Order: sequence, then structure tokens, then C-alpha cells
Amino acid sequence: MQKLFLKERVVDYNSLLDMKEDMDGDIVNAKIVHETKKTKIPLPGHSQQKPFIKPSDYPDVCNQLLTLINKWDSSKLSDDYIVWKFNYLIYNKGDYYKRHKDIAPVNNIAQSTYSTSTLIAKSTDLIGGDLILFDNKNTSLINTDLQVGETVFFDSTTPHKVDPVIKGTREVIISWIYKKSDLEKYNYRAGWEYVY
Repeated sequence: MQKLFLKERVVDYNSLLDMKEDMDGDIVNAKIVHETKKTKIPLPGHSQQKPFIKPSDYPDVCNQLLTLINKWDSSKLSDDYIVWKFNYLIYNKGDYYKRHKDIAPVNNIAQSTYSTSTLIAKSTDLIGGDLILFDNKNTSLINTDLQVGETVFFDSTTPHKVDPVIKGTREVIISWIYKKSDLEKYNYRAGWEYVY
């Protein structure tokens, strides 16, 4: 069976809490879109977000996440990659994301290579809200069973979804990791964007 994801406690938990506290702004509805020349392409789903996290403000967290690249594929060097985007999401009752990939359906932009999701907190009464990955043959659904403080690392082309939250809340920091050369090639124009 193919390797679908890694799951580790790689990020210092206090740093995650700092990220959560440092963000400016109110909690707002989040949608993911990509602007093409003609239209905005929405990704079906719903959650709340608190903008805005700059990876440059958290070099230690970025470096901790980048260590997963070599664990995923020992032939790859983390120095060739960069954490380009972070987002803090809150899933409340009814929130979800439908099955998708973390690559945009357009050309002429840099596409993320790897995606991560780190669980910061979940309520004791949480039901639902599971991060589910699909194998590339679409024959299996794998519940990542993410626990507080753990990070799931996977290829951005892997289909995945977040099941609807039936009860409680779930808070995550997600990140997208790009090849530096791809960002340079496309003048730092990158894939999906969260909008609010």
C-alpha cells in the first residue's frame, strides 16, 4: 500500500498557542477560492478563520514542519522548500470541507507540494470533524485520527475532506509547503487562497 501521510508531534505546542494568540482580527467565515482570469473558483466547505499568520513570523514552526519532508522522502532536502502559507481554522457544529486537493485547477501558478494540518485544540464533546484522506485509487478512506498537538503531513495532490462537525469544536493550523523554484518560476503567484 502506498504511503498516504505521516503523523507526528513535530511542532512545539507552545508555539502553536502563540500563533493562535498573535493573530489579528476577528473570527470570520472562511472560503477557499482561486481567481482565474475569468472567474473565482470556490471550494465547497465552511469553517471559521482568524486572519492572518505570516510564516516569516514563525521560522521555528516552519523549520519543524520542513523536517517532515526528509522523513517523507529521504532523497529530498528541506532547504529546497518553504512554508508559504499558514491558516488558523475553527470548525464549529455544521462546519466541514468537501473532498478536494490542495492544488488549484489552473495553470501558470505555483502549486503546493505538501500540505499539513496540526490540531491545536478540540472540545471534550467533539463528534465529527475528522480529517479523512483518500488513496489515489479512490478505494479507501483513511481517518487520520488526529490528536491535539499532532501534525498530519501529506502530498498536496492527495484527495481529502473534513467531515461535518456534529457537536463541539475543532481548531487547526494548516500550512502549504511549496518548492522554492516553483514560486520563483511563477513570480510568487500561488494556488488556493482563503478569503473572508
